[in-house]
Amino acid sequence: MNDAKTRLLVVDDDLAVRESLAAWLEDSGYHVSQAEDGLVAINHCRKKPPEIMLCDLRMPNMDGLQVLEVMATEFPNIPVIMVSGQGEMSDVIQSLKLGAWDYVTKPIADMEMLERAMQRCLERARLIQENREYQRNLEAANVKLHQALEHMSADEQAGRELQFQLLPENGARFDQLQLFYRLLSSSTLSGDFVDYFSIDDNHIGFYLADVAGHGIPSALVTVILKNTMTRFLNDCWQQRDKVLLDPEQTLSRLNNLFLEGGLHKHVAMFYGVIALKENQLSYSSAGHFPHAILFEHGSARYEGYKSPPAGLFNQANYPRHDCQLSEKFALLLISDGIFEIMPHQSLLEKEAALLAMVDTTELNLDDLIEKLGIPAGASDLPDDITFLLLKR
Repeated sequence: MNDAKTRLLVVDDDLAVRESLAAWLEDSGYHVSQAEDGLVAINHCRKKPPEIMLCDLRMPNMDGLQVLEVMATEFPNIPVIMVSGQGEMSDVIQSLKLGAWDYVTKPIADMEMLERAMQRCLERARLIQENREYQRNLEAANVKLHQALEHMSADEQAGRELQFQLLPENGARFDQLQLFYRLLSSSTLSGDFVDYFSIDDNHIGFYLADVAGHGIPSALVTVILKNTMTRFLNDCWQQRDKVLLDPEQTLSRLNNLFLEGGLHKHVAMFYGVIALKENQLSYSSAGHFPHAILFEHGSARYEGYKSPPAGLFNQANYPRHDCQLSEKFALLLISDGIFEIMPHQSLLEKEAALLAMVDTTELNLDDLIEKLGIPAGASDLPDDITFLLLKR
């Protein structure tokens, strides 16, 4: 049942087919309008656009392909599902080229299958719209951030506040997965950054990045990184590019873009993708250290490998690793500034001490920071320290 009363336009010159589709879909909770040909359908859209359209392929006056051409120009955000009794592959290909979001053949024997196709299209349209809003907000924040950076000598604190506006919601929940972060900066503007987002209804992407250096130049690179990852996400939602589902491809592409852009900055970064239904982690690392710490089955272990940072070497490799997760787990990422404040003598001792502190799936970042002896509100740190925690 579609409780939202989604506005649907059924376009078909066959009255019996049109009314039978309308009757079924109205019973399923859609608010259905009807049009007997393409001209009537386009006029209807211009007066009161529907949220989704079912359109027959063969019709008098204006056929389905002509309708698609107009819809792609005037209403590109309205999903159009083509319906045809022909079922020829050339029609399918032509329809998809012209902008159809899906294609079904009639007679439609399984109406539930049609409803599932409609729901997929509506979900995709929703994600695209959310991404546009997200992009608009991000661009507005970026403009403010750049303006603040230009006047940093007068008001660096404003720049810090704007940089924090680019961060995700702390404690955000995706199904049973929850994510938390803490950014402890050694200066007004940080070169560390974290983000996480829904790629589709089953995959969550997340990363922790540590830009070399401090201050304005490093902060600007975090903005560029955020913009680039948002563009990747938009391409994914638009069905053009699925790069974010593959951590190896994502880091390789970022490495190339940073080198081509001449940023003269390198970025240590861990990028992971969690498949919620399969409870599987896929990740790649670009010089991220210390390695990620995974706690499950009563013990903690490091997940990661040695690799160069992004933006330093051409043809750098960032192999993808896949890891089946347990029903309950905690995954912790920390930037390398953590080693600057640990009192242990050797790097091995520091790594062992970090591992020992991750001793439960109920890990809490505030408790961990207290264990590390970092005072609340500390502002005299030798380096930025950032924590990203995922728990299920």
